[in-house]
Amino acid sequence: MKSKLNYSKLFGAFSLTFLGDGLTLAAVPWLVSTLTTDTLYASITMTALRLPWLIFSLPVGVLIDRYSRKHMLVGASFTRMIFLLFLTICIWGGWISIPLLALFMFGIGLSRVVFDSTVQTIIPQVVEEKKLEKANGQFTAGQLITSDILGVALGGFIITMHIVYPFAIDTVTAILSLLLISGLRGSFHPAKSKESQVEEKADKETRPMKNWKREMWSGIQYVFQDRFLRGLAILSVTITLMFSMILVTQIFFVREVLQLEAYAFGILISIATIGSILGSQAVAYMRKRWSSKQLILLSILSMGLLYGAVGLTSNAYVVGGLYFCAAFFIVVYNVVRSSILQRSVPNELLGRVGSVFRFLSFGISAIGTLLGGLLVRVSETFFDRLFSLQLPYLLLSVVYILACFLFASKMRNVAEQ
Repeated sequence: MKSKLNYSKLFGAFSLTFLGDGLTLAAVPWLVSTLTTDTLYASITMTALRLPWLIFSLPVGVLIDRYSRKHMLVGASFTRMIFLLFLTICIWGGWISIPLLALFMFGIGLSRVVFDSTVQTIIPQVVEEKKLEKANGQFTAGQLITSDILGVALGGFIITMHIVYPFAIDTVTAILSLLLISGLRGSFHPAKSKESQVEEKADKETRPMKNWKREMWSGIQYVFQDRFLRGLAILSVTITLMFSMILVTQIFFVREVLQLEAYAFGILISIATIGSILGSQAVAYMRKRWSSKQLILLSILSMGLLYGAVGLTSNAYVVGGLYFCAAFFIVVYNVVRSSILQRSVPNELLGRVGSVFRFLSFGISAIGTLLGGLLVRVSETFFDRLFSLQLPYLLLSVVYILACFLFASKMRNVAEQ
């Protein structure tokens, strides 16, 4: 099962998917800005993209632990391809609107829930345990290079030719990714312990519906019965909630506070992504010197200080440097967290336990994006527009720093695994 060919195909499909995803995510904010200037309306689109994480994360985790993970990836890639195809047609025909765009974003978001969740569980089936940090770092670097550097940078350039082109290219990458995933060799069913095999055999006839809630609940129980994982889950909620608030208003911050155009925005994100890539490659080395807990605390504190500084400046060059450093620690945090789960959670539960974290982190981002747009709108009634766009960064800084010290005090004497 752990073959280099499977790893190459999985990595290729993963990279193609995120290349197209970068193009789309670069184009969507600019498409939205041509349809409305209201931050709340703009946040609806991004909320629709993240809402599936809130609704489907837990059920998808059950499916991942039941069925072939290869088939789950095939289904996700096919769904993504269909939604992108029809979105491209609607943009080309001039029929797009905020409600229709939100609908397409919801469908694409659903495919992302299945795809991203499944990839995290299939990685341990194609690489050795001792190479998990390295593999996770490579996948993270691949995502960042294809999505945030190539995708966003190319997206900023391609948009100037026609807004439909990024979506059309994303449709092609979805087709190629589907072909690569279909070529994976093996069933990729979740590995089960002897005890769970006996239980599964006894419940075989009634399992499809009767045990659905029990299986989903077992993942939740596993997380919240372990003090360290429980603390990590709560921390994930906090981190993602605040980050999604700045992400949804970022396009307006860049255009109005930094006064950058589309191509410059792409360059800014690419600079940040270089920091992310360095972080993804440095994390394995850093893990040899520090514990997972120490790296998590360092990452949160650094992000809080760096993003707080972003909220205090309107200089694009300074913001670029701060984005670069903050992105480094974002990746360190994510890779360390993923490796903790992959190493400490039984493979048969990995889909469900991972889904709990995605539900609590990515799912809560749907609420964060809505709150981000609402925060700016409410703030504008008391302050000027520019300060209102800087406010989410300042609020994030305060929350991250407090979260860092609270996690440190609560987890001081708690084992990581």
